[in-house]
Amino acid sequence: MKRAWVVGFGLLSITCTVPDIEELEAERPSGCDASHPCDVEVRLTYDGFHPGCVTLRVVDAEDASRTFELPVPKGAGEVGFIRRAGWSEAVKVTASARERSCTGQEVATASAQVKLLDEDTASVGLTLSALDEDGDGYVSTATRGTDCDDHSVSISPGVEERCDFLDNNCDGRADPVPVCDGVDWRTTGTVPRARFQAVAPHARGQAWMVGDSNDVIAHVRHEADGGFDTQVFTDCHGAWSAAWARPGDGRVFMGSWEGQLATRTLATWEPCTVTSFDGGGAAILDIVGFDVDGGTTLYAVSEAGDILRWDHPAEPRRVEHVDADLRSIHGLDPTTLIAVGTTGDQPVAYRFNADGGPWLRETLPQASQGQVALQTVHVVSPGLAYAAGDRGLFLERARGTWRTKPSYPIFEDGGVAPGVLDVVAFGQGIVFARLESDDIVRFDGAAWQDFRFGTQGFTSLDALTSDELWSAAIDGTGFYWGPWAP
Repeated sequence: MKRAWVVGFGLLSITCTVPDIEELEAERPSGCDASHPCDVEVRLTYDGFHPGCVTLRVVDAEDASRTFELPVPKGAGEVGFIRRAGWSEAVKVTASARERSCTGQEVATASAQVKLLDEDTASVGLTLSALDEDGDGYVSTATRGTDCDDHSVSISPGVEERCDFLDNNCDGRADPVPVCDGVDWRTTGTVPRARFQAVAPHARGQAWMVGDSNDVIAHVRHEADGGFDTQVFTDCHGAWSAAWARPGDGRVFMGSWEGQLATRTLATWEPCTVTSFDGGGAAILDIVGFDVDGGTTLYAVSEAGDILRWDHPAEPRRVEHVDADLRSIHGLDPTTLIAVGTTGDQPVAYRFNADGGPWLRETLPQASQGQVALQTVHVVSPGLAYAAGDRGLFLERARGTWRTKPSYPIFEDGGVAPGVLDVVAFGQGIVFARLESDDIVRFDGAAWQDFRFGTQGFTSLDALTSDELWSAAIDGTGFYWGPWAP
């Protein structure tokens, strides 16, 4: 008896009808479905990557000239075929995966020999392994792919070259002429009565800036003529300390020094909405969000050690409490979230528990004297993250292990490295940081480089892409680094 089969979908039913092989070959060569039972089913597992194209090659074990290939439907975990007339009892099955498309680089193969059964469907499992750690569809060169930096979605052969100190397209050149023409720091203007505390970019050339004075928040748009259009709102009553903006429509979500949470759209006729969540007065120090299954889910951290989840438009709720003062949270999705802070005498980091249990405390390297807190964290890819804090504390998390990286150098005798208050990273070769010395600097993978000396009182630093940075200052001024026009 044979099991019926649909390519890419699995077993559907049991059938006692076994069609003539030659007849099947004439109608549907080598394919099988509910009416054409398979002789062999192949179960495919993809380890470390999502292939762009998979094909199956079948060879008669006794005569290598007898062979055919079958395409595997994209994302399918199972595929089956019918033995051709006149073939022997054993076949060699080889699955081949390619990067991005069926014309892309072959990055993984797996083979097995299987003996065909007379009255049932034979089964074989194949695992295709490659490494796409940053999830950009390009496989690491270490596993036969073409991605020269698999820690960064900003780097792969399919990326357009940008002015960002990186070799974006893996051609061996960083920032070739003329990609940096017109790229510079410029101010977006000063908003009267504002004291900006956080900046939240949500689209190319667009960001929110929120403050803790006079209920002033502002949306800034980079115009085609190189200028900036600023829209000011004063109906969100609170001292706002953290913000994240939704990429789809620009809706901003905010946390305050008093533990409030609020949201606002870009529409002037839609009022700001402050939630009823009671944070006990503990300051919300960071917030990050994700668009998941058609909805928006946000996570925030407070100085009281609370981790909040906000499935908008439902009310926020407390989902975890840790014995720490939490300062920052970041992730690419809920499963990669990392929160950092201090226990009062040492830095701490916690990561989301995929099993649904309490968040897991991470093992950190021994900190130096005075390095008692992590102030900021940024997740680059599932296998790479950076965190930084007091007295130059700078850590890299690679493949699950935290390691100490060089502090920003101090050349004065007895000097102490400045604390790092914000970090934004796009790979091991490009990490931007805001220092408590009011400077913005960058780490190139080996050493720190000066980037913007400040006297403005920078309060934040954020970015969506490696070639556009946003910052804000305590005097209500916004700052932008990027091309002249969006």
